[in-house]
Amino acid sequence: MKYLYILKVGETFLLTKEKLKDFDTWILKFLKKTKTRIKIIDILSKDKLPNINSAKGFIISGSHEMVTDELPWSLLLEKYIKKISKTNIPLLGICYGHQLIAKALGGKSGFNKKGKEIGIVKIKNLSFKNKDPLLKNFPKKFDAFETHYQTVIKLPAKAKILAKNSKDNTQAVRFESNIWGVQFHPEFDKEIMKEYILNQKETIKDLRSCDISNTVLKNFSDIVEKKV
Repeated sequence: MKYLYILKVGETFLLTKEKLKDFDTWILKFLKKTKTRIKIIDILSKDKLPNINSAKGFIISGSHEMVTDELPWSLLLEKYIKKISKTNIPLLGICYGHQLIAKALGGKSGFNKKGKEIGIVKIKNLSFKNKDPLLKNFPKKFDAFETHYQTVIKLPAKAKILAKNSKDNTQAVRFESNIWGVQFHPEFDKEIMKEYILNQKETIKDLRSCDISNTVLKNFSDIVEKKV
């Protein structure tokens, strides 16, 4: 039996968790319903990383931590990512996971000199003509939810940018043939985003749904299914 593993590397705010649950639940909500079995590996609770050969795919969640802090569990996960890169098993990183993949594969992550992104952002889909499977059915421009200080500063050698905007050139990246990362949050909905910007009224007034960005998780489900 092979599994799609969600590697949970962070927790949301306590009050948000009480109301809306946490990163793993949000990811599950937007994954396509398939026969693939899913397991949550809670890295912060010191769950053991699974045998890579037992995996059908991996998703690394977002986190409130910073990649540059190089926490022990994060450094351990970097080594694990390198091992995954030597297979054909699909891997998707979200926000922190995206930045950690870049670092693990020879790139660099750090604070975005253009400042924090939070709320709804407009993103340009560079793969519109080439039709990368992760952005299948995405238009040339799309809205997505964001909240991050750090970003991918330098890409690994084999990486290809799939989407960008004026503040961040690495909104979506294909790092290897089997590895993707997104800086935006495909697991967020309007209520979750509201929790993250509750004290920033000028952002809340423009809040709306970003349904197309949620499609990343459905598309990744399709990628995993095709790797049977």
